[in-house]
Amino acid sequence: MAQPLTYPIIVTEYHDADGHYFVGTSPNIHGMVTQADTLAEMRVAAIDAIGTMLDGELYPVPQDSSDWDLDANQQIIKVTIDMDAFLAGDYPY
Repeated sequence: MAQPLTYPIIVTEYHDADGHYFVGTSPNIHGMVTQADTLAEMRVAAIDAIGTMLDGELYPVPQDSSDWDLDANQQIIKVTIDMDAFLAGDYPY
């Protein structure tokens, strides 16, 4: 049984012609990008994106995000995922 994994996600908030939304990326998981309308929805979207990206892969060690440089419209959220539950289809979003 794998331990739950916690990854820092960089969340960028946008207000533009497309509306108000959030985009999440992870320097820990190459190519992971997800979008949501709210921060609460971003957590769920990030769990789904992480689980999908890491399906069958070695799990990268989460990086220390304390020294990451962020723009004014960015913040870091920590997202925890239980890969065993996710892969079994039992994830309780």
